[in-house]
Amino acid sequence: MRHLIICCTVSLLLARPTAAQTDGAPAERLSLAAATQLAVEQNRSLAAAELQVEKAEADLAASRTRRLPSFETTLQASQLVTPVSFAFPKGAFGEFPGIGPIPAVDTDVTTPRRLTVFASAQATQPLSQLFRINLNVRQRATNLDVEREHLRDQQMSVTNAVKRLYFAIVQSESGIAASEEAIALYRELDRTLDVRVAQKVSLRSDGLDVKARLAQEELTRLSRANALDSQKEQLNQLLGRDVRTAFETDGLAAVISEDVDLAAAERLAIEQRPDVREARLNLQQAELDHRVKKTERIPDVSIAASYSSNFNIDVLPRNFATVILQAKWEPFDWGRKGHELAAKDAAVNQARLAIRDTEDRAVIDVNSRYRKLSEARAMLSVADRSRAASREKLRVKTDQFQVQAALLSDVLHLRADVADSNDQYQQALAAFWTAKADFELAVGKGAR
Repeated sequence: MRHLIICCTVSLLLARPTAAQTDGAPAERLSLAAATQLAVEQNRSLAAAELQVEKAEADLAASRTRRLPSFETTLQASQLVTPVSFAFPKGAFGEFPGIGPIPAVDTDVTTPRRLTVFASAQATQPLSQLFRINLNVRQRATNLDVEREHLRDQQMSVTNAVKRLYFAIVQSESGIAASEEAIALYRELDRTLDVRVAQKVSLRSDGLDVKARLAQEELTRLSRANALDSQKEQLNQLLGRDVRTAFETDGLAAVISEDVDLAAAERLAIEQRPDVREARLNLQQAELDHRVKKTERIPDVSIAASYSSNFNIDVLPRNFATVILQAKWEPFDWGRKGHELAAKDAAVNQARLAIRDTEDRAVIDVNSRYRKLSEARAMLSVADRSRAASREKLRVKTDQFQVQAALLSDVLHLRADVADSNDQYQQALAAFWTAKADFELAVGKGAR
């Protein structure tokens, strides 16, 4: 009997993997904080969102330049198809005492068919349009804020996805450990029953039942290992690195009891959730768009200075400069501007309704996540007590076995139960942290 106990103990110890048994260099230890930091720095979807912010910044800078004078230059070269003639009759410019008529006789000035060049430059400064331009600049600035909220929302979503995957990986690792403990148990029972069946002290059906349970547990472990590999590939993809990068998790931190002020969480969500803030920015954009449309009723007044030069065209002045005051206005539009303004009014009202709806959805989401967090905390408490009960049962059964008051199979089964209860506790712990991450996302605190 003592020899059998020693064999069982040695077999169970050898069944557990150790660091010395792994091939190659040890895998990277990846903490949750390091994973979220890598995701924020390297995630490709976040990089695309950051580029969108840069585009909005460039659009804002470009819109500001419209306040400044605009410069336009033109250079036109042409070939005359027919000669250009100018006729000046006698005395066309008047008659002067002592000089006579100018010109003295009928005169024709002809420019032959040749290459002619016309060059001009003009600088235009908008005046009345500055009000509309400033409104457009404010619209671009608001759009930049919207893109920043999109980036923040993307960061929160990616961070939450990393946390959920990390916790799922910890669950899979815990499940694999439980399966390995059960496999070690069934292998030892299988070996023991093979001996007992050969000695005709146990039924063959018992041995077949253990073999079936062993095969099922090996299948379970394979499924869990495959799921773990897929989860690690997905996490590596979120981290923006090679999906084949090997790593090990740091496990889960213990739960620290803390009270959650639900009313404060609701207020915080309304203040800082990206979707709520984006809804408010959309209202600002709609109001600015409405004001821009109203400015179309104001005449466009600009001042311009131009300078032109002609080459190879006789008679015409070679150089001339002008200063121009331009005004453009559409006094009658068949009611088009009024209808367009009414559409902008409707858009403003829609944006106001969207804010209220978004705030209500934020409160509902916070409350729902809070309830799930409470359930996860209660499940964790149940799993912890179940784990303690399994450990105590194993301790009692082990004491009984030492005095030959219990069977070895009972001890091994209880040992597997302890491993299973540990796995259930890890599952509950991961579920709690997942629920907490979802609650933080609902409140709007999950960006970093």
